[in-house]
Amino acid sequence: MRRAGWRPWFLLLAAVGCADDPGPDPFAGPVPARCPVRAAERGIVVTRMRFVKTTMPGVSEGFDLDGRVSGSDDAASCRRRDFTSPEGTAGVDNQLSLLVPVLETQTAGALDEAIQAAINSGQLMLSVSLEGVDARRDDPCVRMVFRQLRGVPFVGSDQRIDPGQTFETARDQPVSEVVGRLREGVLEAGPFTLALPVAVLDARFVLTLDAARIRLRWRDDDTFEGIIGGGIAADELIAVVQTLGIPPELRSLVAQLIRGITDLDPSAEGTCRRFSGAIAFEGRNAFVNP
Repeated sequence: MRRAGWRPWFLLLAAVGCADDPGPDPFAGPVPARCPVRAAERGIVVTRMRFVKTTMPGVSEGFDLDGRVSGSDDAASCRRRDFTSPEGTAGVDNQLSLLVPVLETQTAGALDEAIQAAINSGQLMLSVSLEGVDARRDDPCVRMVFRQLRGVPFVGSDQRIDPGQTFETARDQPVSEVVGRLREGVLEAGPFTLALPVAVLDARFVLTLDAARIRLRWRDDDTFEGIIGGGIAADELIAVVQTLGIPPELRSLVAQLIRGITDLDPSAEGTCRRFSGAIAFEGRNAFVNP
C-alpha cells in the first residue's frame, strides 16, 4: 500500500521533468557543414591588423594548430619549440613572431603603423560577413565569409575606419568561408583555408593560411576583435620575398630565416614545409555589397 501511495507523486514528478526537458543540445556534435538559410547578416570591416609578436620570451597569443606541445626534441615539428599563451596554455604555434623583428627593421620599427596606413588608404581592406546570426551571444551555426574590398574609406579622428560605411567587394580576389559557433559572444571556427591580403609599404600580395583557425569576440559596444592563426607555405612566401624591392642580400637573409622557422606539414624526409603564424585584428560594422 505504501508503494502504491508513492506512485501518483512519481508520475507527477516525471511529468514535470518532461515538461522542462530542453531537448537536444544545439551545440552537441560536430559543427554543421552548412547553416540554415536566414536573412540575418552582420558585416564587419577590419579597421586594424597586426602580426602577433611575443609579449615576452616564449609567450605569444595564437592557436595550437597541430595538436602537439612541441619542444626542441620534437621531430614532428622540426624541433621548433612551441609558445605558451599569456593565460598559460601550452602548445601555441606562432613561429612567424620570430620573423616580425626582421620585418620591423624595414619600416624603422613602424610595422604596425605601415599596415594601418595601408588599411586607412584603402589598399588593405578586408571584410568579414557573419551570416545566419540568430543571437549575438549564443548561436550554434554561423557562417563567416571573408572578402577583400575596394574603395577609399572615411577615417575618423581615432585613425580608424568609421563604422556604418558601404563597401564594394573586390570580385577579382578570392573569397574564403567557414562555419563556426558563437558562445557567450565569442565565435570560433576552423580549420579552413583563408586567403589573406597583405600590404606593407610597396609590398602587395595575398597570403594563404592553411588549416586556419579564428576566434572573434563581439564586444558590448558592437565592435569586434579577433585573432587568426594558420600555416603558411614557406616556398610561397619566399617566392613573394624575391619580388620585393629590397636588397638581394636581405632577400636571401629573409629566405634563410623562413626556412629556419618551419614547424608544420613535415615531408617524408622530415622537412617542414609550412610555418605557423598569427594575426590579430579589430573591426567595426559595415555594409558590404557581395
